[in-house]
Amino acid sequence: MEGLSVSSQSANESTVQVEAGLQDGGGASLWSPYCNEDLMRGGEELCFEELRAERYNQQKQKEMEEKMRHLKEQQEQLSQELEEKKRLLLRKSQQISNVDQPAAALFRILDESGSVESAGKSAPSSDELPDDVFLRPDEKGLCVRVQFPTRPDQNQQQNQPPAQPSRAERDHRAERDHRAERDHRAERDHRAEWDLGPQENVSQPKKQLSPIEEISVEAASLISPGELSGSNSSPLEQNQEQNQEQNQEQNQEQNQEQNQDSWSRAVDPCDPEVRRRLLERFDITSSPNLHPEQRPLPAVEECSILDLGGDTFFIRSRLLDRGSVSIFRAAAENQSVFIKVERCSAPWDFYLFTRLKENSPSADRPALISCFLFEDGCITVYRLPGDLQLTVLADCGLDPVCVGVKAVRLLELVLQLHRRSLLHAGLRPGILASCGTVATRDWLFPLDWSSSLDLDLQKEVRTVQQIPSAQAYLRLGLLQPADPPHTVDLVGVAETIYFLLTNSEMKPEKHGSSWTVELDVFPPTWRRFFCSLLNAGGRSSISILSELKDELSKFYL
Repeated sequence: MEGLSVSSQSANESTVQVEAGLQDGGGASLWSPYCNEDLMRGGEELCFEELRAERYNQQKQKEMEEKMRHLKEQQEQLSQELEEKKRLLLRKSQQISNVDQPAAALFRILDESGSVESAGKSAPSSDELPDDVFLRPDEKGLCVRVQFPTRPDQNQQQNQPPAQPSRAERDHRAERDHRAERDHRAERDHRAEWDLGPQENVSQPKKQLSPIEEISVEAASLISPGELSGSNSSPLEQNQEQNQEQNQEQNQEQNQEQNQDSWSRAVDPCDPEVRRRLLERFDITSSPNLHPEQRPLPAVEECSILDLGGDTFFIRSRLLDRGSVSIFRAAAENQSVFIKVERCSAPWDFYLFTRLKENSPSADRPALISCFLFEDGCITVYRLPGDLQLTVLADCGLDPVCVGVKAVRLLELVLQLHRRSLLHAGLRPGILASCGTVATRDWLFPLDWSSSLDLDLQKEVRTVQQIPSAQAYLRLGLLQPADPPHTVDLVGVAETIYFLLTNSEMKPEKHGSSWTVELDVFPPTWRRFFCSLLNAGGRSSISILSELKDELSKFYL
């Protein structure tokens, strides 16, 4: 300190001497560039960096205080808004209570220990409030049941005759009931027909409400704002709320229709359960050719004996084996017989074969069908009486004249199907049978109806995209997803006749905008035949089949 005092004294003396010299006129005026008060604060000398840091800290402190003040103002503003929301909710609850509901709901909450929490004016006894709520250990969250007491004037209103609703109210209620019934049917069909396996359920966390808030929300949902009497809302606000409700209902209807369309596209129309429900509309079990068997499906193998309904069938060979479906050649009393065995108890083949023979030129044909229903499947038997022959279409050979006759018969078959809104959707030579003799006219019919549809019953099938057997044609590009369902049979006819002509699989090729097949050694009639079937466009399948039948009949019949 002594040294510091000496230095300060010498510095002050120097300043006095300089000032004295300047007063004597000895040079320019000089000022000290430093603030001695800042540099010598409290007897402690501070450097420039320390002074600069001090100013910086003071500035940051002011900025922090300003931020804290701004946050406090925001907090106060949010608190005010929250209070305003609470007042609005309370006002809305009071408006509801002015109509039919009491101002406060009396309820009790009983936990495991038996302690009671009540809300309202007073806790009622068990006689006054029978619907108590018990909290069980396996329950999640809080579930509250509210019982609203009856007002005295409400009993008087119940004794009075009910007021007749206006025309607009009746129309609104009828439309609401119609929508509810339609949604119920759609949900029921959805549960019955959907089989998509387990789906991952992703839900958003639900906001937890207090018991009083839950009651307020539930009470507010009982009566719509448009039905309140004595409401403080203006007519403009009520119209806006009604318009909002109408828009929501329209959006729900559009979403419901979209969901129904997606359901119809996703459901497999060939599913056995779907067919079983469709057949429940008919009393098909009363047919004399349908025989129930109270036993499991018997094993059917080649070179074996099968007893059905008192008849004995000798199984000769297997014609088709595809998963749950097998077709066998058999014999019974020197008659040619075909037997189809399938692991499905819905007699779909029997139903469609009966539909095919109803009121058609083929009704006088002698082909007979019988079906045996077992506990886990069914067996369908096709046979002819007398000396008539029953053969498979694939056994007719490569004779062009024979193929031409079979092509006419196949066109007649598909025409009969389409005129009755039936689709086979699986035509190929191995499942088509031909019955008749050389002297009589042949008649073709399918031995397997596994891919077939009845469009009168299955009206939801509107495009070829919904048909399982058409997926290969769609991947190839031969058919488009929006094509009519009947086009799948047109391609099936083309594939069947091409195999009979060439003994090979049809491989269509696209040249420009048209599909063709390679038939260099055959006359132009066949080229036009395949071009019409593979390029149907928007034409009716019945018109295409009729034209081709008339054209081929000129050459082969």
